[in-house]
Amino acid sequence: MNNAPHPAAVFTLRSLAIGICCALTACGNQPVQTLADLPRANPPSPQEEAPQNPPVQTVIALENLVQSYRMALESHTDPKVRQQIHLRLADLEMERLEQKQSDNPDTIVDYSSAVDYYQSLSAQRPKDDYILYRLARARALDGEMPAALQALEKIAGSAPDSPFIGEVLFRRGEAAFNRKDYPSAARDFRALLKQGPSPFTDNARYMLAWSEFKSSNYRASTEIFLQSLDILHSEEQGEELPVGRQRLREDSLRGLALNFSYLGGAEAIESFNLNGEPRPYQHQLYSALGTWYREKELFRNSADTFLQFVNHYPQTQQAPQLHLLAVATLQAGRLHKEVLPTKRDFVRRYGVNSDYWQAAGETQQQELAKTLQPWLYELAQFDHARAQELAQQVTKLPANKVKERRLVSAQSLGAYRSAAALYQEYAQTFPQDPRTPSMVFLMAECLEQAADHPAAWRAYSQVAWEYQDPKYAAEAGYGAILSAARVHEQTPDQESEQKILWLDRNIEASLKFAQSWPQDPRALPVQLAAADKLLQQSRFAEAIAAAEHADQWQPPANRQQQISIAIILAHSHFSLKQYPQAEAAYTRALGYQPDDKLRKDALRQLQLSIYRQAEIILAQRESEDAAPSEEALNHLLRIRDSGRTEVAATAQYDAINFLIQLGQWQRASTELADFRQFYPAHTLTPTLAAKAIVIFEALEMPAAAATELLQLAATDPDREVRRQSLFMAAENLQKAGEYNRAIESYRNYSKLWPEPAEQRLEAQFQLVEIYAQTKKPTKRNYWLQQLAQNSLQSPRGRYLAAYSQSELAEQSYAKFAELALRLPLKTSLANKKRAMQTTVADYRKVLEFGIAEFTPQANYRLAEVYRQLSRDLMDSQRPKNLNELELEQYEILLEEQAYPFEEKSIELHEANIQRTVEGIYDDWVKRSFHSLGELLPARYKKEEKTLEWSDALH
Repeated sequence: MNNAPHPAAVFTLRSLAIGICCALTACGNQPVQTLADLPRANPPSPQEEAPQNPPVQTVIALENLVQSYRMALESHTDPKVRQQIHLRLADLEMERLEQKQSDNPDTIVDYSSAVDYYQSLSAQRPKDDYILYRLARARALDGEMPAALQALEKIAGSAPDSPFIGEVLFRRGEAAFNRKDYPSAARDFRALLKQGPSPFTDNARYMLAWSEFKSSNYRASTEIFLQSLDILHSEEQGEELPVGRQRLREDSLRGLALNFSYLGGAEAIESFNLNGEPRPYQHQLYSALGTWYREKELFRNSADTFLQFVNHYPQTQQAPQLHLLAVATLQAGRLHKEVLPTKRDFVRRYGVNSDYWQAAGETQQQELAKTLQPWLYELAQFDHARAQELAQQVTKLPANKVKERRLVSAQSLGAYRSAAALYQEYAQTFPQDPRTPSMVFLMAECLEQAADHPAAWRAYSQVAWEYQDPKYAAEAGYGAILSAARVHEQTPDQESEQKILWLDRNIEASLKFAQSWPQDPRALPVQLAAADKLLQQSRFAEAIAAAEHADQWQPPANRQQQISIAIILAHSHFSLKQYPQAEAAYTRALGYQPDDKLRKDALRQLQLSIYRQAEIILAQRESEDAAPSEEALNHLLRIRDSGRTEVAATAQYDAINFLIQLGQWQRASTELADFRQFYPAHTLTPTLAAKAIVIFEALEMPAAAATELLQLAATDPDREVRRQSLFMAAENLQKAGEYNRAIESYRNYSKLWPEPAEQRLEAQFQLVEIYAQTKKPTKRNYWLQQLAQNSLQSPRGRYLAAYSQSELAEQSYAKFAELALRLPLKTSLANKKRAMQTTVADYRKVLEFGIAEFTPQANYRLAEVYRQLSRDLMDSQRPKNLNELELEQYEILLEEQAYPFEEKSIELHEANIQRTVEGIYDDWVKRSFHSLGELLPARYKKEEKTLEWSDALH
C-alpha cells in the first residue's frame, strides 16, 4: 500500500479487512476468484466454473459490528483513525450487500452505498491500492464495469508493486480481450506471467495463448498452450488432476487444435517438439486436432491427422487407438474407398506378423485381436470377391486388347495373393477359431488362382489331413493332388530334385486321398494316376502294388481303367526285366481292344519283350565268347513274323548284322533285300548300303559295291558318309576295271570335296595313275600339274607334289635331251638353252620340296643336263667350208664353250654322291658315280676291292 503505517488498533481492523478480502480470492490449484466474480472474457473455449464453496462468513452479527464502528467514529478525532474506521464501515457494508446477494440470488442488489463509501475514501486517499481495489470490486458488482476498470487502472498506474497488481493486470487483460484489443490483452497477461507464480498464472497463460491466437500469432499461441500442457502433465504424474485443471487441459488442447489447423494441419505438430523429441502427450495433440477436424466435418483431414501420428510413432501404445479413430472417422464421413485401405494398414501394422504384435503384451494382443478378427475376415472376403470379379472381366475383354487383358489379369492375381495372405493371417492369429479351417481352405483356393501352387498344396494338405474338416477335407485333399501336379509340371527339367519332390507329393496325396475317401468317385482315377506316376518314377514294385490294389477295387474298374491297370502292370514288369509277366500283361491289355495308339504301343512292347529274350540269349553267348546262336536269330526273325513294326524292323536289322558277323553272306543278302522291300522309308534303310557294300565285297562283287557306294554318296544325310562313299566307289570301280566311271568318280570327288585336302590329293593321284594306264598323257599331265601346285604342307601333300613335279621335270628333260645342235648353231643352241632352263627350273622345284626319294634324281638330272649340253656342243655339226686351221680353231672354241658345262656337271654329280654320307645310296646316286667315272675316270673309275672280315675279334 501507499499509505503510512497504522497504530496497532488500526492494524487489527485492517488485518481483519484483508482477511475478509483474501477469503474472496482463490489460491492454490483453484480457479481464480475475481472481483465479485466479475464476468470473464469469452474466448472460443468454455471457461471453468467458479468454485462452489460459499464466501467466509463473519461470526459477529454485522449490524452489531457496524454499530460498534459508528460509535468508535464518534469518539475518535484522529483523521487517520477515522479513515480506518470509515474503511472498515465500507468493508462491512460491502459484506452486508454480498450476504444479501447470497441469501437472495435471484434479487438484484444495489451496491451503490458501498460504492459511495469507497469512492469517498478514494478521494481522500487516491493512491491507496486497497481502497481502489475495493472500489473496483463494488462498481463491478453494481454493474459499472468501465468505472471498475478505471479504478484498476489507477492501481496499475500508482501502485505497480501492489499485492493486487496481478489481479489488476488479469482484469485489465480480460477487459482488453473482451473488447477485442488482443495485443493489449496479451501485453497484460505476459506482464502478469513475468511477475512469477500467482493465483492468476494458469488463467493468464491460458488467456495469453488465446490473445496470441486472436492476433493471428498462431505459432506463439501454440508454444504458450504447450507450456501450459507441459506444466499440467508434470502435475499429473502420480495423481489425477482436479476437475478444473482437467478442463484447462482440454481447453488448451482445443486451442492447440485451432492453431495447428491454421499452421498447416498435422504436419505442423512435429515442428514444436522439445529438442527434436516428442512430448509424452504427443498423441493428445494429434487426437485434439483430429477431433476438431471431425467436429468440423472435415473427415479426411481428421483421419489423415490420426494416421500422421501412426506414421510418426508406429510403435507407441496409442498408435492403434488413433488408427481406429481414423477408420471410424472415414466411416462417419462415408469415405468408403478409404476405409478398407486404412483397415488393411491397421492389419499390416498391428497384425500377428507385425513387429508391433511381437512386442505387445498379452492384454494388448487380446485388445488388438478384437479388431483384427472381423477386419481380417472382411478384407479377405473383399479381396477374394474382387479377384473373382477381375478374373471375369478378363474373360469378357476382346482378345485383341492384349495390354488391357494383361493388366486386369495381373490385378486379379494380386487380389488373390492379398486375399490368401489375409486368410493365412486369420488362421495364424486365431488357430482355435471354428472358422479357421474354412479360412485356410479359402486361402488355398486363392493361392491356386494366384498360381502359387506350392503354397496352395500346403494349405490344402493342412485342411485335409491336419484339420480333417468334415466340410472341406475331401475337396482340400483333391486340391492338394492338383496343386502338387501343377508344381511338378511347371518345374523346369533342369531342377530335377524339385521336380521329383513334387511328383512324390502328388503321388502321396493321391494315395492318401484314395485311402481316406474310397467311395469318392474320384478315388479310383486318383489311385490309377498315382500308380502311373510311380511307374514314371521307376518305382516299379510300388506301381505294381498300386495297380493291383486298383485291380481289386469295389465297384470294379471299367474297361478303360482295366486297360490302364494292365498297361501299368506290363510296363512295370518289363522294367523289372520280368519279360514273361510283361508279355502276359501286354497280351491282357490287347485283349481289351484298346484304341489304335494304345494297341500299337502295347504291340510294340510285346515285341520288345520277345526282343529282350533274344538279347538275353545273345548276352549269354557273348559272355561265353561265342558267336550269336541260331536260337537268338530265330527270336529276332519271329518278331518280324508278328507284324511289320518298328521293333520288327530293328530285330530284322539286328539279324542282318548277326548274319554278317557269322559270315552267312548269301542269307544276309536275302534278309537285306527283304528289309529294303518292306521298309523303303525306314531310317535304318540308308545304312544298309554300307552293309550291302560289305556283303558285295565279301562276295567279290566290286561293281555292285560301287553302285551302293554311289547311292550313298548321292543320298546319305551325313556329309562325311557321302564323301567317303564317293571315294570308295571310285576305288571299287577302279578295281572292277570300269576306268571311265572310276575317272568320273575321282574327278567328282576332287571337285566336291576340297577337304580333307590329303584325300583330295589321293583322288587326283589316282587320276594320274588311271590316265597313265589308259595312255592319256595330256590328261595325266593336267592332274600332275594340279598335284605339283598343291600347297598342303603335310608329308603326303609334299610327297605328291614332289612326285608330280619330278614327273613333269622328267618330261622337260626328255624334250631337252631330244634337241640336237644343228647349223646354224646359234639358233639351235638358243633353243637348247631355253629347254635346259625349263628343265633346270623344273628340277629345282623338285629340290625345294626336300623329299629324299626325289632329291638324288633331281640332282642327277641337273648334272646330266649340263653334261648333255657339253656333249651336244662337242657333237654338234661343223661348218663345211672350214679349212683345217679354221676347223681346229672352231673345235677349240667349242671346247671353251662346253668345258664350263662339263665342270658344272661334275660339281653337281659330286654334290649328289655326297648323300652317301647321309646314308642315301639309291639308283640315282649310283648313276652319279657312273657319270663321274666317265667324266673323271682317274678319280672315280677305280676297281672295287672286297675286304674280308673275320669274326674272331668278336
